[in-house]
Amino acid sequence: MTSIGIDTNVLLRMVVNDDAEQRAKALAFGKDLSEDKSGFVSLIVLVEFSWSLSSRYGLPKEQVLSAVQRLLKIRTLIFEDFDAIVIALERSNLPQVDFADALIAEHNRNLGCSHTVTLDQRAARSIAGMELLA
Repeated sequence: MTSIGIDTNVLLRMVVNDDAEQRAKALAFGKDLSEDKSGFVSLIVLVEFSWSLSSRYGLPKEQVLSAVQRLLKIRTLIFEDFDAIVIALERSNLPQVDFADALIAEHNRNLGCSHTVTLDQRAARSIAGMELLA
């Protein structure tokens, strides 16, 4: 089995139709993927993807989370730390929890960290495994 890494801009073009030429290339690439030749989405790309959808494209949190959930269902995509992504999505359903922060905390936990320090008071209050650096 072979994996091909996917950059954020390709993943965005698969979802957002803001550049017809780039979208066509991204969709053609996606159609060429198979379970034997899958696309790999790193956590860095997924965090940047979610940030871009909310910050650059102005999508509300619910639509960003929905876009990530739809990506997870694509059988030809492989995700770094899939379990952490699923847990972060569940936690992000709470209004005060940011997906990227939840993913960082859960990924760090999966890597053996006792907790993740942050200067973000809201994240420290609302995400298990995040502690305010005092």
